[in-house]
Amino acid sequence: MVIAFFVVPLAWGVITLLRAGAAHGGPDCPWLQLGEDGEEHPGQMRQGYTCVLDYNYHGGDSTGTATFRQRKYAQEVKRGELLGQGLLYTLYGAAGTATTVIATRSRR
Repeated sequence: MVIAFFVVPLAWGVITLLRAGAAHGGPDCPWLQLGEDGEEHPGQMRQGYTCVLDYNYHGGDSTGTATFRQRKYAQEVKRGELLGQGLLYTLYGAAGTATTVIATRSRR
């Protein structure tokens, strides 16, 4: 039963590493994506596009925006964080699981 303390972090670490591996390509915009012409464009962000991060419903203006380069940088930072966390959980889970299995195996 003690092994569950290590198998769960091991699984979470592997999932986190997979999420880090999937965070590549063009950055995503969580809300509205405006092109150079100021019109909304669906799909992946491109150079020259602006991402509206927050919107004021009373005034009808965007209150927070990010450029393509800013969203790309944020994506790279997030990917680095996910890699670090995934490696830490995976190493902890693998080391704990191995130690528990070795310590609790029956000896003849």
